[in-house]
Amino acid sequence: MAELDLTLFSIIKAIQDGAGCESVSVWLLNETETELECTHAVGYRAAEILGDVMRAQKFVKVQRDAAVKKAEFENVPPSEWLDAKTPLSQFGLDPGQLIAAPLTARGKLLGALIAIHKGDKSFSRADRDMVNTLAADIAVAIQNTQLYEQQDKTSQRQNLLNQISRQLHQTLDLDELIPGIFAEVNKAIKAEAQSIWLVDEAEGIIKCRYATGPLAEMLIGFAVSLTGKSIVGTSVSRKESIIIKDAQKDPRRARSADKWTGFVTRSMMTVPLVLKDRSIGAIQAVNKRGGQLFNREDLDLFRAIADNAALAVHNAQLVAELQNSYDLTLEALSAALDLRDRETEGHSRRVVEYTARLAQQIGLDRKTINDIRRGALIHDIGKIGVPDAVLLKPGALNDEERKIIECHPQTGYDMLVGIPYLQEEIRIVLGHQEKWDGTGYPFGLRGEGIPLGARLFAIADTFDALTSDRPYRKGCSYEVARKLIEEESGRQFDPQAVAAFLAIPPEEWMQIRVRVTEEIKKRLESKKRIAQEEIHPEDE
Repeated sequence: MAELDLTLFSIIKAIQDGAGCESVSVWLLNETETELECTHAVGYRAAEILGDVMRAQKFVKVQRDAAVKKAEFENVPPSEWLDAKTPLSQFGLDPGQLIAAPLTARGKLLGALIAIHKGDKSFSRADRDMVNTLAADIAVAIQNTQLYEQQDKTSQRQNLLNQISRQLHQTLDLDELIPGIFAEVNKAIKAEAQSIWLVDEAEGIIKCRYATGPLAEMLIGFAVSLTGKSIVGTSVSRKESIIIKDAQKDPRRARSADKWTGFVTRSMMTVPLVLKDRSIGAIQAVNKRGGQLFNREDLDLFRAIADNAALAVHNAQLVAELQNSYDLTLEALSAALDLRDRETEGHSRRVVEYTARLAQQIGLDRKTINDIRRGALIHDIGKIGVPDAVLLKPGALNDEERKIIECHPQTGYDMLVGIPYLQEEIRIVLGHQEKWDGTGYPFGLRGEGIPLGARLFAIADTFDALTSDRPYRKGCSYEVARKLIEEESGRQFDPQAVAAFLAIPPEEWMQIRVRVTEEIKKRLESKKRIAQEEIHPEDE
């Protein structure tokens, strides 16, 4: 662009000098051909008119009519193509003192070259011929530059889309995928705020799944109806892209939202995520940074990103649904064990949350924590193979009975070893009774030879056992449990895991217990309600 600026400056300066012009300026059409903007100027008041904008509808119509009639545009009086509010109207010029040469190249109207005469003299025929000739050169130079820039933008856009495509296919975890989408989108769209909305067909809503920007926390979890008149809902239901170039003037934008949040919406784009003619959600960008407004080029790029994102999001949802079905199966197995041994009802769920909190405390990544959660949930699954006479015996076990109990880690492992997606989890099942000093079972593993998840689980399991009521004793206080666990650091427990336990505030452990209790209560109520509906369905 810098090279074009020098070229245009030299040409319009030559026009100014050759024709004795007071000023010469170049005005280019915007993409909608509704306005002309002064992009280059020399001479009187050049600095003032640079960046000025005038309406272009009359100019475009008159120029095209002249082209159809093969007439000279220069013979049209300025009053017929200059808008009444244009800055040039203040000169009060007669036609002889102004030359307006349309900038056309390869049949496309790009703008206008306007020359204003100095003094009372009118332009000569030679002056007009020179301006028109150089206007053609300017138009070609501008168009060539625009084509080069467009080609360069197209190349950059394709590279960006390729990069986004690679990013989108690096993970099938929705919680990792969505932030990754926005990290790439932000490079391309440069929006102040962005959000992704996913359809919940069962509820008939579309909910904000993730957002960035000043109001992200307020927006996440917010839902709108699929059949309502919201911009997101309209975009999804109609499978249409919506661009609001100036939100302050567009009636589709609810201004009450800005009043409520204090966030001023200037410009907005909403694009549906469509896969096989089905909308699964939408992505939205608000306010182009730098005070600019979104344009058609931004929307086209946003659409291309949405096309890539739709498939990636859909695949991640399928994986999440499959994983959820796995988790529900594991929960059913755990619940089956709880039904056999009422003393441990709820124990599995509390231990899962306690173990996950310890894993978070020592800085494990989310995937590893999820693996540990599932392992903790099914840690005692091998007890399904323990006879009731042993499992439910109220008194102390004899040596033979203890041997049976001590087989349950191996039994659980044998039950699950053939399931490919549980390979990390069964390490906890097998190692959850091992001790740091090597005195545990079934293998007498020592120290870091014990899987990390099993080491964390051991503390969570002991903590829950100590603080839970049993028919034969009352659960102890947090302080007593803390002291006992601290005393076993380096013997029964991993010292690093004990340090993590001690670093967590006591009230957090209580909050976890209360939350799990409430979840179990709600789940039981839900099961009862569903069972009643199955037995006594409503009359249709």
